[in-house]
Amino acid sequence: MNHTAQSTKPIRIIQITDFHLLADPRRTMMGINTEQSFLAVLEHAWRNHGGNALFLLTGDLVQDTSIATYERLRDRLEMLSAPCYCLPGNHDDPEMIRQHLAEGNIHYHSQILLDGWQIICLDSTIPGDPCGYLTPNQLSVLETKLAGQPGRHALVCLHHSPLDTGSDWLDTMKLSNAKEFFAIIDRFPRVKGIVYGHIHQVMDVQYRGLRLLSCPSTCFQFKPKSKDFALDQMPQGYRWLDLHPNGEITTEVIRLDFIPKGLDMGSNGY
Repeated sequence: MNHTAQSTKPIRIIQITDFHLLADPRRTMMGINTEQSFLAVLEHAWRNHGGNALFLLTGDLVQDTSIATYERLRDRLEMLSAPCYCLPGNHDDPEMIRQHLAEGNIHYHSQILLDGWQIICLDSTIPGDPCGYLTPNQLSVLETKLAGQPGRHALVCLHHSPLDTGSDWLDTMKLSNAKEFFAIIDRFPRVKGIVYGHIHQVMDVQYRGLRLLSCPSTCFQFKPKSKDFALDQMPQGYRWLDLHPNGEITTEVIRLDFIPKGLDMGSNGY
């Protein structure tokens, strides 16, 4: 899928992730209305950074995998005059994304071709399991897309973190075959960054010459460096990234100026 951008200017990406939308938009999760918190983030991102941007949705788009939930999300995203690219998280149903979300300006593709760049979107989900894993087919997609575009810088996206976060409970659900993943990445120096969701907190680390980036959820946040499940009293947010013609990535995490109303800090899991 091609997306036109001016080669003299950076390509603006807005990452939003982990919406956990519910079948009934009036219901709450961890004490908050995930629908309202998602819409607040989407509106802020669009108003402040949405001009000529591409929106990247990095999984757990819904909590309840119903047709109605995905169609409601589709209606929200169709109001943006911007291309939106989705990949699934462990709470998603990839086939439902394909059938009931991806239409119009909303896309579900493994590759996005841009001026001087490509974005590769991988499915790291295991049906019925919160852990991450890239099947041989997904690893082949990664290798084939990278080998097929040797002249482009690359940004690789998936839902699960390929690195430890330092939170013991979260690290039981990271990408389980990260060794095989990085073995492919290492062969392609044009890969400049890896972007992911899932962890509901911010990572921005250098690893093996790459920049690895996560961003806040649009709803509740997980407390960093925690042994057991714990929420964090930090606002919801998103990340913008600029992909420069020379392969440089500049980026910033933006948080809203309020914590979602009703956040239940005593929650012990979901």
